[in-house]
Amino acid sequence: MSRIRRSRLMELAIAAAVLLVGCTSSPETSNRQPVVPVSIDCHVFYRASTTESLRESKVRLTTDGDVEFIEFDDLGFNASYIDDGFEARSLVISITNLDSGVEIARQLNQMDRGKSLINQFIGGHGFTGLMYVYHPSSPGELQYFCEST
Repeated sequence: MSRIRRSRLMELAIAAAVLLVGCTSSPETSNRQPVVPVSIDCHVFYRASTTESLRESKVRLTTDGDVEFIEFDDLGFNASYIDDGFEARSLVISITNLDSGVEIARQLNQMDRGKSLINQFIGGHGFTGLMYVYHPSSPGELQYFCEST
């Protein structure tokens, strides 16, 4: 065999080995981090008008599929925790106008499965920050924030 032909065969063998290694390992298996457990508390405050005191409620979400709903006079608070086991875990918050049944606000929080949640907002407002939602046709006000516990 000529030197050129041996060299070309060697290049092909190396390329085949690299291709084989690339096909047998995937990001899901080679870079998988351990899943960090999560516990989320959402603090929800409601008042029928800004002249009234706030009423507080709290929900806790810890496992995939947890859904919590709180109904106030004219607004509803819904929190859903989803962990599909692949890409990320999510906390979805939606606020509903109970008079019409229409969703008037929605917040999606996507979280890394391999990292702990960080309560980053000053004032003790968790990882979502303090959010305000107002009823479209009444003076009803809902405030909420969610934090890692």
